[in-house]
Amino acid sequence: MARILHICAENDVNGNPQRLYALIDGLNGAILASWDEGYHGHHAVPGPWRRDAYGAERTEISTDSYHWLLANTPHPDWAHEVPGYEHLREWVAA
Repeated sequence: MARILHICAENDVNGNPQRLYALIDGLNGAILASWDEGYHGHHAVPGPWRRDAYGAERTEISTDSYHWLLANTPHPDWAHEVPGYEHLREWVAA
């Protein structure tokens, strides 16, 4: 079972937040996807995990680690675009 972590670094020099939500594989601890929180809060996360994001455990990281995660993890717009979660796609009959 996957879980969401709220990963936070210090604000940037302009005071902007540097926080993201990461979808963690419950079996091996790998980060499957991440979403930059920006000013969207938990709404930055696709629907199926949004409630989990709201109550996610907060973890502090360095600014370098934050930038690495943004550069090296996917940020899919839809839950079904996360590898292993293709079944969440809703097919609409034409």
